[in-house]
Parts: sequence; C-alpha cells; structure tokens
Amino acid sequence: MTLRHDSLHRALFATACTLAPVFGAAAQSPTGPVVAPQVASTNPVASVDPRVPVAAGQPCVVELLHDRAWPMGDPDHDPNAPITYMPPSACPPPWAKVILKLDVRSVRRSITDTLGMDLARVRLFRSITPRYDGNSRWHLERDLTDYSALFRAPRTGSIWMTQNEDFPDPPYTPPFYATARLFFYPSSAATPAPRVPDAVIPVNQETPVNLPHNIVRAYLDVEADYFSGDGGLPRNFWYTCVIDWSGNGGPLELPQLTDVLAPGGWTRDAINPYAQGCSGGNYREFKIAVDGTLAGIAPVFPLLVADMNNYHHNSADQPIPTLEMLNFKPYRVDLTPFAALLSAAGRHNVTVDNRYPYGYDRYGGSALLVYLDPQRTQVTGAVTLNTLTTGSGAPHYSNTLRRIGDTIVGDIHTRQQREFEIRGFVNTSQGRIDSRVHQTGAFASTQVLRVQGPYGGIFIADKAYRQDLSLSSTVQQTSRRAIGTRLISWDRTSTSYPLQMAYRLAAHVQTGDGWNIDFTRTNVSIAQSRVIDGDHYKPGFGHYTTHAGARFYSVRKGGADQTDPRWESSTLRNYRDNFGSCYHGEVAARDDAIVRLSRGDTCPGGRNQVRWFAHPDGSPDTLGWWR
Repeated sequence: MTLRHDSLHRALFATACTLAPVFGAAAQSPTGPVVAPQVASTNPVASVDPRVPVAAGQPCVVELLHDRAWPMGDPDHDPNAPITYMPPSACPPPWAKVILKLDVRSVRRSITDTLGMDLARVRLFRSITPRYDGNSRWHLERDLTDYSALFRAPRTGSIWMTQNEDFPDPPYTPPFYATARLFFYPSSAATPAPRVPDAVIPVNQETPVNLPHNIVRAYLDVEADYFSGDGGLPRNFWYTCVIDWSGNGGPLELPQLTDVLAPGGWTRDAINPYAQGCSGGNYREFKIAVDGTLAGIAPVFPLLVADMNNYHHNSADQPIPTLEMLNFKPYRVDLTPFAALLSAAGRHNVTVDNRYPYGYDRYGGSALLVYLDPQRTQVTGAVTLNTLTTGSGAPHYSNTLRRIGDTIVGDIHTRQQREFEIRGFVNTSQGRIDSRVHQTGAFASTQVLRVQGPYGGIFIADKAYRQDLSLSSTVQQTSRRAIGTRLISWDRTSTSYPLQMAYRLAAHVQTGDGWNIDFTRTNVSIAQSRVIDGDHYKPGFGHYTTHAGARFYSVRKGGADQTDPRWESSTLRNYRDNFGSCYHGEVAARDDAIVRLSRGDTCPGGRNQVRWFAHPDGSPDTLGWWR
C-alpha cells in the first residue's frame, strides 16, 4: 500500500473557497469581535489545533488546578484527586461563553494512557498522553458553553489518570502536572448568551437516574473512541483486529512470538492468537439505549496512540500529536424522539455499550443534555417509529487468508451499512412537537496481512509482520422538528473517519530458556483524517454551514536503533463557515524538528478569523446563539 501525502491532502480537504451567504437581510450575523485563534505549540509538542473563539468583554476566571500533580489511580479512591468549583460571583449566568483552558507539563516519560477531569461526574476533558522523554508542555482548550447549567452551582469533581504501568516503588514522581482554569464571558449586546441546555446529567452509572419531567429535547455526548475499554479487551488497536479465521483444520494460529511484532507490541491489545488478544474482526460501534430500547448509534474514532508498538517508541506522533490525542471531543447523538419517554415518572437508564467481537461492555463518560418546557411541569408523548430496533446492522466479513508453510497471508474485507429512522412527539406548552432522526452509516476496511516465521519450538529465526489497513467510517445524522406543518429546525451533520496505515516490523528471534528479539525493520506509515460537515436550517434565518477538517500524516522508519532519514510527520487543520469564519493551520516535522509552521495561508487576507460562536475544532454545534 502506498501512502502519498500530497494526494491524500487534496482528496480529503478539497473544499469550495467561495461560501455564499444564504441569510436574509432580517437576520444578520452577530456583530462581535473577530478572533484569530493562536497556534498551541510548545516544546516538544507541536500542535496547530485552533483555540476556542472568545466572546466580547472581560471574562471572570475560576482556577480549578494550579500546577498540580495528576494523581495516578482510581478517582473514587485516590485522596489527592478531588477538585472544587465555586461559581464566579462577579459574572452571574447567563454566560456568552464558557471555556476550559489547561496547561499541562510532563517531567518524565510515562506509559500512562489517559488524563481526565470530571465535575459532578460529568466529563469535562480527556486526553491520551504523549510519551516523550524529558520535559514537555502543551495547551488545551474546550468550549463548555453547552454545559453552562453545570456551572451555576458549587460542585466537586476529580482529576484522574489511567495507566498501563504498575505503580513504581517510592519515591514516586508523578509524570504530569496541570493548571486548569474556567473562563466565563458575560452576556453582552455584541455576544449575547446563547440558549443552552437546561440541565447536564451524567448517565451510564450503576443505577438509573432521576430526570426532569418536562424534557422537550435531549442529546447525548459520547466519547466515542473505544480507548476506555476494560477487562483486558482490545481497545486502542481495535482497528487492526483480525477475524476468527479457521484454516488447516484449526483456528487462526499466528507464528509464535508474533504478538511482539504486532501493533501494540507485547500487550493484550496486539493481534495475538485467538483467545489471547485482538480477534473477532475490526468493526466497532457504540449503541445507545433508553430504558433498554435502542435509541442511537455513535461511530468509533480510530484513535492513534504514541507507541504503535511498545518496542518502537513514538512511532506515530513525535513531535506532532495524532488527531484527538491531546483533546478528545465527543460525538453528539440526538435523542429528542425519546423526550416524552425520558420525561415519564420514575428513574431512567440511558446507557452506552461498546461493541466488541463477542458482545457489549457498559461504557462511562457520557453526558445527557436536556432542554425543558418552562411552562409545564410534566410533558407527555410517545415514540412512534423506531427502525433501529428491527435492523441487525451486523458487519459482513470475507477473506483470502491461507497458510503456506510458516507464513499466513491474505486479505480481510469488512463491510457494514446501517440506516434507521426514529420518530417521536411531545405535547408541550407550544403544542405538539414532532421530531425525527434519520441516520445512515457505512464502514469499510481492507486489511492485507502477512505474518511469517517458524511455529513453536526452540529456534533461531527471522520473523516478519506486515499489516496494511485501509479504513473508512462515515455517518450522517439528520434531525427535524416541527409543529404540525411548520418546520422549527432542520440539522444535518456528516462525520468521516478515514484511516490508512502501512505497518512493517521484522526481527531476528532467538528462543531457548528465554527469548531475545533484535529488530531489523520498524516501519509505520499513517494517513488519517477527521472531517465534520454541518448544515443547519431555521426558517427565517436560512442555513448555517460548517466544515471542520483535520489530517495527520506520519512516516517512521528504522532498524534496531530506529533511525532513518525519513522520520517525518505533519498535521493540517482547517475550518470554514458561511458567516465568514476561516481557520488554517499546518505544521510539518522531519527528524523531530519543525520544518514548516503556517497559519491562515488559505484564508482571506492570509490570516485566520473565526466568529465567536463557531466551533473550529469540530466539536458539536447546538446553535443556541441563533435566535
């Protein structure tokens, strides 16, 4: 498989440069300051992720952490984990913007997986940590305006860290420290407070939750990257999992010690023989259920971690982080057709289950955002159609795998398509509101597998592992709300997660009383994108269209010493909307040194300018500012 930087860039990020306004004269865009997001670039972490655009005026700042060590362990039991929040007295709600800003530094290399922050059990932030040697710093921002209801009262929360490494012997030096602050921008004539959800509720806990009885709209934010699986199930390398192939009269049996060469290296996340690791195919999804009834599907983002193999450090990211690695944004599922069911008396379960090859695991970290009818204490209604409950959505696998002597070779093809529609209504103070959610999704991957080397016994031999992956995952969610024949709103979000990877590892292996591996080739080439397009319509206002694109490219090659003149990577971020917002950032590195850093090159006037209400990072749009 050949990966070309230029052609992939053109194919995934070719967008129209002319964005014709479609708004009537009676509905002008808000008049606020035009903000140019700055590049968040620190040594050695080089990122061009856009900053969150700010609102007008002077914000109030609430500090949650100040250069505090990130605790290692379970947030429910670690006494060093709690954080406390108090609302800013000088800036009462409603707020035009709420922004979380974090400055993180590392003091040593760690094989830590995840940093996270919760407030009242609602997830505010999560990242997968880079694993660079020595000191490094990076800056992160999250637009939490939709979570404003959470910040109206004092809260307690926690910061937490998960890890693959055992707790070291004392004295222990925490690898990460952080300063975290919340910025609250008061509402003003230039940047008025948007209509935000009336409540933000953590769900997917061990017990059902109490919900308001006057819900008219509901959405679920899901951190759909599958990295937080547990129980030893395949997680971060799920996209490289192979099917349960039977050949020569038995299950798939890869040559001994190939799990060391597979993605993930010597871990359970690698492609190991059946029952030892990552088999069952590489299709994944998140299933959302309301009181046990299927209510939505979220796609899974193929998150790339720092070490594609434990013996090949920073094979994907240094010094440029992979997409979403440092600041993962949720996928938003529209549950509005279930508003009446969620409003019914009693406690309710909103669950998120992640599909793995042999079933589903309950998943945490989801937040339910609800809008209420202030004129009623109880609303009624029903779900009138749900085709998601009748469709199987099962993936289809085919393969040409075969064993030739000590080599397994062949292709694995995975295809899945799903289409469903859910309808419901709720009786409100404005009358009956009908809602409809229609979603289509398609998943396709082709894996080329070649694993060679002797099976079993005591031997001295050369072994090689090759896996080429071409993956495409797309989802389009369309929502419609109406009172009778009068349309209230229409929203469509299209999400695409393409990934191409060429993975090659070879080694000289010697086994006896123990084993020794000398790598002779460690090559990893990656091209990945995250593309989100939005089209939102409201009668009297017209359409609001957005495009957020991100692309990561990396080539890592080397022998046992992991050196090679083609050690290069790059990231491109762009964003446009038809209110005149434009963001462009690109950074490229070679041999761990930055060779190109550009901002605003493709925007009018050669500079970035993003409206205060835009989401240039591709996080969900709720359009509360659009009244």
